[in-house]
Amino acid sequence: MKKIIIILTAALFAAGCGGGLSSAVKKGEIAPSFSDTKVDGKYLWVRGFGAANPENTTEAQKKIMSREAAVAQGYQRGAEYIYGTGVYAEMSVKDAVAQDSTINNTIKGLVAGMEIYSTEYMNDDGCAVIMRLPLSKLKAANIELK
Repeated sequence: MKKIIIILTAALFAAGCGGGLSSAVKKGEIAPSFSDTKVDGKYLWVRGFGAANPENTTEAQKKIMSREAAVAQGYQRGAEYIYGTGVYAEMSVKDAVAQDSTINNTIKGLVAGMEIYSTEYMNDDGCAVIMRLPLSKLKAANIELK
């Protein structure tokens, strides 16, 4: 019986440690360092963040909308990783000082089958999600990651 418990504990520990991204939320705030994307043997892992809009009047509304923004950013990161991104930048300079700077990025691609793996809320009702896309879905669509 003792052997079974030790084996099950080791298996659960290994399953919890392998694979995806670790949390980027520590004590209700964004951690000082973290990774946004990762590819392991089975999944493309991505992270998305969403800020709570202070104009929303209820905590529920802030959390729902910050989660929607985090999921949208997760899809964006997935598409960027799979298809790449176009970056267009413009800057105005006057008297050797930058006056304004605009950077736009464009991503085009379909990301189907992405799963929300975890959702965490921060003290300010912002949200962080971790999402994953099975590599088998990319392979089935004849898409290879570089």
